[in-house]
Amino acid sequence: MSGKFNNLIVIENGRLDTYLLDDKTIWEVGRPVADNQPDIACHSSTVSRKHGRFENMDGIWFYLDNNGKNGTVYNNRHIDAGRNGRIKPVMLSDGDVLIFGGGERAAINCRTIWCMFSTRYYSEEWKVIDTKGYSRIDVTDGDEVIRNDNPSKGLVMGKNRGIVIYMGDISYVVGDVKVACS
Repeated sequence: MSGKFNNLIVIENGRLDTYLLDDKTIWEVGRPVADNQPDIACHSSTVSRKHGRFENMDGIWFYLDNNGKNGTVYNNRHIDAGRNGRIKPVMLSDGDVLIFGGGERAAINCRTIWCMFSTRYYSEEWKVIDTKGYSRIDVTDGDEVIRNDNPSKGLVMGKNRGIVIYMGDISYVVGDVKVACS
């Protein structure tokens, strides 16, 4: 792990990508079509062509949702349109999770896109581990053990040395954490 960076971790249909947001001030999110090539391309039909954007305003990162048909969920709350349908910026903090195209209940499945805003950048490669059929996951982060019985998809575990993102059958691991499943 090195320094403080603003980045976005995106998981779509089993693929994890990391976007270093500080490379630009605006990042468009959406489904690519001939006349629309967003910076963060989401290929699911549940995501709108112009779903939303991440924008740096005076050094603070925000997400602005375009109120698409299948919506966006931010930290387990559906993002609603502002007054008269206006776009309301959502200020982002380290660890905030957004789900694109999951409807109001934030369904996480092969047709939705899960992402997390992070101020930490891990230079190591993400590892994928098999967590299919396990009902408990223990993550050791330094001296701390984080135990999760019956974890739900999208759960983020770890703090200081690395993180684990549980997505059901598989989990993504980065940094100096240890994972035990039972």
